[in-house]
Amino acid sequence: MRQHYLILILIMLGLSVAFVMLGSESLNKDLGRIQTLDSQIKTSQEKLNSARIMDQELSQFAMIIDNSLTKDKKFSFDEINEFKTGIGQMAHERQISITKLSDTSKWSLPNLIEITFNMELEATYRQIGQFISDMESQDNIIKIQTLDISPVQRSDEDILANAESRYRVLLEISVFKVKKEV
Repeated sequence: MRQHYLILILIMLGLSVAFVMLGSESLNKDLGRIQTLDSQIKTSQEKLNSARIMDQELSQFAMIIDNSLTKDKKFSFDEINEFKTGIGQMAHERQISITKLSDTSKWSLPNLIEITFNMELEATYRQIGQFISDMESQDNIIKIQTLDISPVQRSDEDILANAESRYRVLLEISVFKVKKEV
């Protein structure tokens, strides 16, 4: 009788080991499949995020192109004044003093309309960088032609007060529009 129980226990142990081995093998197979699917999902999400970013950048670029297409032969006074006002607002937000701001129409290629703005500003290096960054974020095609930075003479009070160094900035930028072909 004892042998029968011993054989029964051995058969149960064998079945238990076989069950655990089969379960482990099945679990490892499923985990491998899950990891493969997980990596595919991550790759797809990265592609989707890249596509969204590209879509945003391209839509911004499309907006710049739309703003830069015109049937006119030159910039209108309203456009020039609007751009100057925008420059003034950006400078005011950054606490930059504008000493001079003038515009000049330039001759350019047949399909381009160009206007040049000459500015003289007084600002710190940080303010200059922020201002140029703000200029580049405008919805126009802008090219910086000249950037000249020189230190401003400071009084003894400013030196003693450890004020940030200020610089005189001469900035020449060109704004372009593209003539639509009819």
